[in-house]
Amino acid sequence: MLTGNIIIHGLVMSAIPIGGVMGSLSDGHLYTAIFDNASDQYAWIESLSNNSDKQITFLSRVPESRLQKDLDLTLVRSFWISNKADKDGILLKHTSINEFIENNLPNVPTIFVIEGLEWLVSESGQRNTLRHMMNIKDYIYDKQVAIIYALQTNTIDVEILDKISRQAPFLDVSHEVLSDEEQSMSIENNELDTVVIEEEQPLIPYLTTLPFEGFSHKILRKRILQWRRLGFDVSDCEPGIFCEDIGQSHSIYVRVDEKVREATELLNIMDKMRSSITKSEFTVMEFRLRQLTGMDEVS
Repeated sequence: MLTGNIIIHGLVMSAIPIGGVMGSLSDGHLYTAIFDNASDQYAWIESLSNNSDKQITFLSRVPESRLQKDLDLTLVRSFWISNKADKDGILLKHTSINEFIENNLPNVPTIFVIEGLEWLVSESGQRNTLRHMMNIKDYIYDKQVAIIYALQTNTIDVEILDKISRQAPFLDVSHEVLSDEEQSMSIENNELDTVVIEEEQPLIPYLTTLPFEGFSHKILRKRILQWRRLGFDVSDCEPGIFCEDIGQSHSIYVRVDEKVREATELLNIMDKMRSSITKSEFTVMEFRLRQLTGMDEVS
C-alpha cells in the first residue's frame, strides 16, 4: 500500500495518498480522514461517491434537511447522528453506532463515512473509543465494508490520534481526485465548474450554461448542488433528474438556469447598491431572489 505524509498538530504522520484511495480502501478495514473544514469534507465525499463503485453511507452530525444544501444526497445515503435521542436519527454512542452498522449492512460493497469520533472520545474516553473501533473492525473484517472516520482539524489531541491511527490509518485528503471519465466530461462540457472571472469579483459567480451536447443526469445533479451551495432554491429543476428523455431534462434545466442567471445579475447589482438600500429591504429582496421569485419587482 502506498503511503505519504500529512501534518497534524505540526507533526508529520504517514498517510495513504488520495490518489491511491480508491484502490487502497480495503474491505474489512477502518480509516481516518482529517479535513480543514466541512466544505472540504463534503467535496471529498462527493468525489468519493463519483469515483467509487461502492455505495457511500454518511453518518453525519448535520440533519439531512441542512446537509442536502452541501451534498448531493441522490448519490450518498445519509443518516443523522446526534447526541440527543431522536426517532429519525442515530444516538451518538458506541453501542448505537455499532448496532446501526450491524443492522444496516446492504448487500452491495459499502463505504461508511462516520462523523462524531471526537465527541465519543470526549464523552466516553479514549479507551472505550478504541475498544469501540476494535469491535467494529472485528465485525467487518470478512465483509465488503470499509469505514472512514471523518474529523475536523485540531479536534482531537495528537497522542490520541496516534493511537486511533493504529486502528484506522490516516488518508491523505489534501487533493481531490477526478476520474478520467469526469476529466473528459469536464472538458467536453466547457468545464462545468468554470465561473466567469471579472475584474471586479461579483458577489455571486456566474456559472457557465451547460450545452445539450454531453448533458446527463449526473451533470445536472452536480449543477443543482452548485446552485444550492450558492444559496438558490432550485427545487423546480429536480424533476429533470428523473426524466428519461434527456432532451426534456435539459429543457427543464435551461428554464431554471435562465432564472438563476437573472437572479444572480440582480443580486450582484443590489450588492453594489447596498449603501442606498436599507438592511431590511436588502434582506427581503435577497431572500426572494434566492427563491427565484420576485425578479420583476426587484428589477
